[in-house]
Amino acid sequence: MLGNLFHYKLALRYLRGRHKLLFTFPNLLSLLGIIIGVFSLLVVSSVMNGMAADMQQRVLASQAEIKVYQKNYEPIQNSTELIEKIEQNESVKAASAVNEMELLLQNKNSITSTVCYGIDLHKHNQITGLNDKMRIGAPDVTSFQNGIIMGLDMSLTLNVTVGEYVRVTSPVGKRATPFGLLPKTKKLKVVGIFISGLPQYDRAISYVSLQNSHFFSETAGVSQIEVKTKDGISSQKVDKQLQRSLGENYVVEDWSEFEANLFNAIKMEKAVMFIVLALMILLAAFNMSGNYIKLVAEKRVEIGVLKAMGASDRDVVKIFVNIGAIIGILGTLIGLFLAGVVIFLQAKFQIVQIPVSGFPMAGLPVAVRWSDFVLVPVIAIIISFLATLNPAGKTAKIDPIKTIRDN
Repeated sequence: MLGNLFHYKLALRYLRGRHKLLFTFPNLLSLLGIIIGVFSLLVVSSVMNGMAADMQQRVLASQAEIKVYQKNYEPIQNSTELIEKIEQNESVKAASAVNEMELLLQNKNSITSTVCYGIDLHKHNQITGLNDKMRIGAPDVTSFQNGIIMGLDMSLTLNVTVGEYVRVTSPVGKRATPFGLLPKTKKLKVVGIFISGLPQYDRAISYVSLQNSHFFSETAGVSQIEVKTKDGISSQKVDKQLQRSLGENYVVEDWSEFEANLFNAIKMEKAVMFIVLALMILLAAFNMSGNYIKLVAEKRVEIGVLKAMGASDRDVVKIFVNIGAIIGILGTLIGLFLAGVVIFLQAKFQIVQIPVSGFPMAGLPVAVRWSDFVLVPVIAIIISFLATLNPAGKTAKIDPIKTIRDN
């Protein structure tokens, strides 16, 4: 029985061939395949994680983490008592009443529709980052009473800026006149323009005071209560707690539910990218397996001599398994190191910029999840190990006497 050190020494000799330092060209290609596969998987996963985290941050800057509705989606009349009950939860930072409705905005010949939220500006700034997203204007509670806040894209569509007036109209006729039901309309002053970083929000969302929202909806109730948690990461847990405490008369949804389409698309994209890039490691493994089969054929005589000198089939199999282990582990470690360096440099210095004019994200975001840095190396090493089994198994069929006699 040969010692373990001898197995590794012979494995390294087969990897280097006649070279003293470098691997043979086929073995080098196998190593590069593992390095590129591990590197690509980790970098792309980190970028996808960064994109998802950045998207979540932008969504929560314009909307709350949790929304509470009445079960039948009728207006909530007891919003003050409901907010007090919600804020009794120790994980809740703040809650605010919001009245959602669809309105039309007009400035001269320009007109657009909007999803308008009636808000208490002070309370709403506690649950979202609306103030931080303000780019033009600095609305306060007083100026907001008869004002409107809108996204940058909407202001460009209407050709309006802070200090100018827009006509706000409820598209559904509610005011009774001798001529029938007429829509309610009011002129409001633009007091703020924000950039959320999400174009679909910037061109569709606007904010008015709760009082003005009641004027257009003709109800004293609100459509929903929006909630922010203290740590910003436990919304799903708090969601379930609030659902239990508020009872069956209310529907409680966290951001992953009311923006499910957006985040499910990101998850699906990451899963597809992961599978596609994992195939790179699989292709490298096929290359390794073919290379090892060729190596077994080339070293057939040496293997026969080893067996004739007393090496068992198990010893010879170990030698080729060690070849795969060396390639797999070395390639994985180099890929890990290179990926870590690239991700660190991108996070620190934002080397890769997004070359799209007006895009809200200047640098490509990255976010490290340690589960990826465990899962990917394990997958790479397992695939590398499996690639050696078939070639290593072929060594057991070599007859040392016949091989030596034929050569």
